[in-house]
Formats: sequence, C-alpha cells, structure tokens
Amino acid sequence: MRGRISNAVLSGSVAAIVAALAALILAGSADAQLKTGSAEIKAVTGRVEVERKGQTQWLPAAVGQKLVEGDNIRAWAGGSARLDLIDGSTIFLAENSRLAIGKLEFDQQNQAREALFHLAVGKVRAVVSQTAVKLVKARQSNFSISTQTAVAAVRGTDFEVTYDDQLQVMRIAVLPESGPVKGDGS
Repeated sequence: MRGRISNAVLSGSVAAIVAALAALILAGSADAQLKTGSAEIKAVTGRVEVERKGQTQWLPAAVGQKLVEGDNIRAWAGGSARLDLIDGSTIFLAENSRLAIGKLEFDQQNQAREALFHLAVGKVRAVVSQTAVKLVKARQSNFSISTQTAVAAVRGTDFEVTYDDQLQVMRIAVLPESGPVKGDGS
C-alpha cells in the first residue's frame, strides 16, 4: 500500500511540474511577442544631446538617431527635439528639458505596446496615435510619462507634461485634438 501511495504522489508531482513548465513556456512565448522598440529623432533645433544607457558622456543628437530603453535626451535653452515612435505616436521635447526612455516595447501582430518615459525636468508634449489610444482603453497598451512626483498615463490623444524640479511640481494639460501636429510642439 505504501508503494502505491508513493507512486501516486510521485506521479502527481511529476504531472504538476510538467504543467507548471508548460505554463511558463506559454507565458514566455506571449511575452516574447513584445519586442523592444526605439524612438527615432526626427527633428532637432538648437542644442540637443543624448546620453546612451550606461554611458556618462552627453553627445550631440542627430536626426535619424534611434533612442532605446535607458537612453536620455536633453534640450538646452533654445533647443527642442521631435521623437517618433513605431506606433505612430510623437513626443516633442521642449527647451530646458531632460527625458529618460524607460520602456519601449511593441507587438506588431496585435499592436500592443508599452511606452514609459521619465521627465526629469522641463516639458514634453505627447501626441499619441489613435491606434495606441484604442489599445490603452482596451488595456492592451500603456503610455505614460512620469516625474519625480507623479505619473501621467494617456487617456487622450494629445497631452503635455511640465515638471519643475525646483518646486517639485508636475502640471498636465490635455490638449484638444487638432489633426496632424506641425512644428516642435513647445
């Protein structure tokens, strides 16, 4: 009797382990569909610099340059930049601003994406594509800009975040839809 119970327990344990491994493999393949993306610098005005992940030196930003997770971009007085994301969204970095790229993941198949940014100081404007907004509402996507004090998650298509690091104050403005955006948005 004791041998049968041991064999039954062993068989049940093996089945549980196999089921757990199968669940992990399936979960891993679902996560693997989200691919790390990039933000491409489409326009630069004035002095704008990029600091690559793991580096300590700021180098001049260039049109066509791709920013990935962990990179930082800053615009000095009189400077600005436009970043285009793979989902059709655009971010405008205003003068005297610094933005860190937190996470950029995109799934071409189901259009799900995760775009997380951190505004250290200054102002950014995000024009989020209609596809992205629909995915956010369906909870298949996340688009947010954080500061030291708060997080702004998209619920509209065009919004602006300003952060004053001296006062530690974040301001958010949802802008009316106005069609395609021209200029630097600052």
